[in-house]
Amino acid sequence: MYALRPINEIYHLVTRSGQDTLCGLRVSRISTVRTGNSLQLVNEMPAGRTICKHCERIKNQETNQ
Repeated sequence: MYALRPINEIYHLVTRSGQDTLCGLRVSRISTVRTGNSLQLVNEMPAGRTICKHCERIKNQETNQ
């Protein structure tokens, strides 16, 4: 799963629990359009967005172990 903020072009990778991103940010369980600052959970990889560099680094470290 993935998480994103509607106000920017970055997406994050979500841990299996679905509560946090790999880089340690909390994912909001409340879905709202009004607040663009909270991380919203999405099921599909967002097109046209860039992966968080910290999530990418952590994923690569886990893959190489």
